[in-house]
Amino acid sequence: MEFNSSIVINTNRLIFEPIHEKYIDDINLSFTQEVTKYMPFNPNGDKNEIINFVESAKKKLIQKTDIVFVVLNLKREFLGCCGIHNINKESVELGLWLKKEYQNQGFGTEIINVLIDFVEQNFEFNYIIYPVDKENIRSRKIPEKLGFLPFETYKKKKNDLIDLHIIEFRKYKP
Repeated sequence: MEFNSSIVINTNRLIFEPIHEKYIDDINLSFTQEVTKYMPFNPNGDKNEIINFVESAKKKLIQKTDIVFVVLNLKREFLGCCGIHNINKESVELGLWLKKEYQNQGFGTEIINVLIDFVEQNFEFNYIIYPVDKENIRSRKIPEKLGFLPFETYKKKKNDLIDLHIIEFRKYKP
């Protein structure tokens, strides 16, 4: 698989493009406390944090460890971000977040399904990891619908006051 910034995935409703600086403002406006309630991120509206995130994601693409995509609709409106993380021969990890107004419309399941197809066609691995906070019922439905099974649970720090209680779902390669 060729790792570069020209990887684009198109579906009937969505476009996935590698993250780019032109989306920094969209990400910064949309990556809110409400959107990240069940994620190990604590956004504060600081654009520099988003700039660092984009730069880091681009470096990881070059290092062949991660592919972070922006997700756009067919009108090229920004919906959120998703990614294939910690790419290695044993496993890959999938993740996503969507702007508040695009949640509960089936996009999450569609995005993860597209990422599953992409990794199955382009990578050698034994299983896919999809971590979700146990309180995030809507997001837990995604791996459950797509044939993932709970593998383990663990705590992950969100901040000094809050621990997330993660269920790591796994889907083994067919």
